[in-house]
Amino acid sequence: MKEKRILVAVGAVAAVLAACSSNVDGGAGPGAQPGGGNSPGAAGGSTVPGAGGGGSSVPGAGGTGAGAGTCVPGVPPTSQIPRMLNRQYDLVVKDLLGVTAVGANAQPPSGSLYADFTGAMSPDAWRIYQDVGNQIAHDVMTGPNKTKFITCDPAATDCLKNTITAFGRKAFRRPLTDDEVARFMKLGQTTPPGAPADVAETTLAAFLVSPSFLLIPELSQTADPSGMGVQLSKYEIASRLSFLLWGSVPDDALNAAADGDMLQTKAQILAQATRMIAMRDKTGPLISSFHRDWAQMNNANAHWYKAPKDATKYPMFTATSYNSFSAELDNFFQEIAYSGGSFKDLFLSNVAFVNQDNAAIYGLDPSGYTADLKKVTLDADQRPGFLTRAGFLASYAHSTTTSPILRGAFMSINILGVNPGPPLDGAAQQTVDGVFMTQRAYVDALTSKAECKGCHIAIINPEGYVFENYDAVGKWQTVDPLGGAIDATASVTFSTGNTKQITSVKQMMTEIANTPNTKQMYATQFVAYGFGRPANANDQCIVDQLNTNLAKSDYTVLNLLADLTQADSFRVRVQATP
Repeated sequence: MKEKRILVAVGAVAAVLAACSSNVDGGAGPGAQPGGGNSPGAAGGSTVPGAGGGGSSVPGAGGTGAGAGTCVPGVPPTSQIPRMLNRQYDLVVKDLLGVTAVGANAQPPSGSLYADFTGAMSPDAWRIYQDVGNQIAHDVMTGPNKTKFITCDPAATDCLKNTITAFGRKAFRRPLTDDEVARFMKLGQTTPPGAPADVAETTLAAFLVSPSFLLIPELSQTADPSGMGVQLSKYEIASRLSFLLWGSVPDDALNAAADGDMLQTKAQILAQATRMIAMRDKTGPLISSFHRDWAQMNNANAHWYKAPKDATKYPMFTATSYNSFSAELDNFFQEIAYSGGSFKDLFLSNVAFVNQDNAAIYGLDPSGYTADLKKVTLDADQRPGFLTRAGFLASYAHSTTTSPILRGAFMSINILGVNPGPPLDGAAQQTVDGVFMTQRAYVDALTSKAECKGCHIAIINPEGYVFENYDAVGKWQTVDPLGGAIDATASVTFSTGNTKQITSVKQMMTEIANTPNTKQMYATQFVAYGFGRPANANDQCIVDQLNTNLAKSDYTVLNLLADLTQADSFRVRVQATP
């Protein structure tokens, strides 16, 4: 009976609170993965831990470009009521209530939700939000996290009202209005009245299904003095900061800054961003998440962590290997950022994270390692950057052999931006007869047909051949399993008019790190991921500025993140056309 009463009450309060529930829309918010302000004021660069002193802010960034490569100053239109993404929902519930798993299956809070989608909320998706909200509320009120919601006796005078006011400030990312407090209080004013503990649980469940919780609304109507659009309120700026940098709600310090009108200038916003970025436990995962997105690890159609291996041929590859490979790269990306690393270090750093699953692949003794990852340095010539780590090399290979085609196509499309187009129908099933002493010789023969040569010989194959010193799990090899000597040299096209003879993987990684198109793609995806909208020409001004900054030797990954908070489009909103 208790559960039924809670469900009915939540349905009632949702109707009361959902003044904008018909617009429970799906536009992604700041920090979203498709994968904003800038007041006149502070000069100088982004100063963040590990920055190396070379940060530079982004003046007047945020463009409404007429096309790729064209910067037209202005603020791109965005959704006024973006909905939390599932990964954000999990972090928010964790930060607010300490909940990381729900239900008998102990799955993440978002585990039952629909996959992230845009557009209006469907009835079934809305029902699931209510079911999950009820489950979370029940778990909190009957478990060890109860005090994260309520710290007094629900039956005591003003206990519930004070709880609504305090928790609502955090959950809605702004103070509640008197009317909102009164609406929540009505949940306990039923006939007959519910038990105080039941009312408290119902109240928490109601918060978790409120549009003001599930959405990240930007409702300010104050015109910005610049004339560019609508000036976000101090609470909306705080939310943008927290969802951009943490994927979650503001902490007490950021809430205090908003309450004290300390988010009005570029310098004030940068000061909070610097403080927040320094908290690696909260910002680090977002850095890893962006780089997974950039490297296509979040793309369900990509090859990452899917390729099985022949256990007889590669006994060092186990059922847990891909988990370790993935965790290694997450740690690698965070280490680059928090050690003051730059864009180039993504391709050149020989820092690695090793455990018993990948030690042998890197030529190390597995007996010296446990299941925990340990930071080490590898041979700088053999292991420059993330593309020479087991995660990429094993994912982009076959069960028993390397795959210059898979590796080369990934490099061409996702790193260099040279897209050869889709493969011919049936290409994956083609084979070629003959006796070959190397995998390279086999691939040369396989792709020698006239209809294949244009893409493979000129673009795809050469980039893949440079990786032939790494076998199908990523171990260094100088002799091909077929018996011939490895030839990892190739004439590689990095961009139009820039083709070079490559004699080592380190030379190739150095060239990639200095290729303008690679930096441009990185900056474009960083802005898209950070601002939570698909990459488009509307942000060309900030992309251009960040791309310029990336070429500086002392400009770090953390500088890049801080500079996003200095763009005009961070603090000013232009309403998207319906």
